[in-house]
Amino acid sequence: MTTRRPSRRPATPFARRGVLFAAPTLLLTGCGLLPGGTDGGTGDEKGGDAAAGQADEGAADGAAEAANPATSAVVDLQPTEVTDEAVAGRLMSRLETSQTLLAPRVKATVTASGLVDSLTAADYTALTGEEPPAADDAEEGTAAETILPGERKQFLLAAWESTDSEWQPAVFTHNSTTLDITHGGNTTNIHVPQVAEGDAERSGIVLAIVDRSPAPEAMGLRAEIRDGVSEISLVDGSILATPCPSLYERELGVEVTEAGVVDTKVPDGFAQEFMTLRGTVNSALLTPYIDTFDHGGNLFWAAEDELHLMVPLDWQIDDSSNVRDVTEVKLTLEDGTELRPAQDTNQIFGGLGSHIATFTIPADERSATLTLSPRFTQVIDKDFEQIEDPITATLTFS
Repeated sequence: MTTRRPSRRPATPFARRGVLFAAPTLLLTGCGLLPGGTDGGTGDEKGGDAAAGQADEGAADGAAEAANPATSAVVDLQPTEVTDEAVAGRLMSRLETSQTLLAPRVKATVTASGLVDSLTAADYTALTGEEPPAADDAEEGTAAETILPGERKQFLLAAWESTDSEWQPAVFTHNSTTLDITHGGNTTNIHVPQVAEGDAERSGIVLAIVDRSPAPEAMGLRAEIRDGVSEISLVDGSILATPCPSLYERELGVEVTEAGVVDTKVPDGFAQEFMTLRGTVNSALLTPYIDTFDHGGNLFWAAEDELHLMVPLDWQIDDSSNVRDVTEVKLTLEDGTELRPAQDTNQIFGGLGSHIATFTIPADERSATLTLSPRFTQVIDKDFEQIEDPITATLTFS
């Protein structure tokens, strides 16, 4: 059986109250404000050519207007949340090459972006909700007709969206993930509510001033939970930071093969009755983040070169108040290294045990052998012990 992480395809669009009445991609495309896909070019060519065309046209217009300070103004604009999606859509191009950021409760993509060298006064007001400033060299009270970002600067517009990543294993109910818009590596004043269980859909469009031909880190969307920081560029949709590079390098799949089965019964010490057990291994899961007790406790983020391996055991047992299941579990890596679970024996096999064993392994490990050594004792008869032959299962990682 093979277990895999959630799909990395771009998230389904959703709305967030107070930002958009519809997600950027659906809204802008539906209004005909974002160019749709066409034959004869890749996503890079379509988005790149459109952005380049906008930049070149804007540069020419901006240069002309800048020569007349009586009708233009250079602004020092802080990153802002756009208030008019229609105008923003006209100034952006679809970004089909965006990667997908993955973090607990976050599956984010950049859906559109655009760089322009100047804004009309009407567009500036529509995007920011503010009246245009006075022209740089005009009589007092004369509003600028053209808004400029400054020398060697451009206006960046970017639309993004995020939905629930359906992280496995599930994140602890009361833990939330913080989302921030960054500018030059620093968090901005743009407010994005934390994402929590049952409330993970977010989207937005931002406007900022960046260097001409900006680096990817000029603007980003950052997700953070338990000191693990993930960030996606709002310039080109590339991944800027992650606690787990493996999320973007492999599928994190686990195939379980050659799994043995233990099928036994243990005398419970009362009226010659027995406790029965049938156990094996059917599945396993690789993940970089665990924060729930049953799945290993407060392991949180694995190191960059490690992953957590969670193995739910198929352990069908008739509990007995007098029989203690003290089965031992170990994981043997390819080089012979033996690992013990993060959980103690009672947490795995006790009366209320989770029957889950969790290990932390090297991220580049490609296979391992899980060994279960069934052993039972009795509460009343301290000398009683029943030991079964060990069973093994081969775990192959992809």
